[in-house]
Amino acid sequence: MLEKIRDVMLEYIEVSRESITPETRFLADLSMNSLDIMDMVGQLEDEFGVVIATEDLNEIFTVQDLIDYLEELI
Repeated sequence: MLEKIRDVMLEYIEVSRESITPETRFLADLSMNSLDIMDMVGQLEDEFGVVIATEDLNEIFTVQDLIDYLEELI
């Protein structure tokens, strides 16, 4: 799952693949803005066939948080 998330994230931000780890924080480490995050969420929803509730995004800070959330949905 980490590899798929990396693939999607790399469409929206310019960082090295290796810099995206489970501990990576979207805002603090990657400086993603809200538009980047919303676009990425839409792509992840398509990729995994899920719906990510907007209010749940307030609890997703790291890549691992996202992995855990997606695994619960799948």
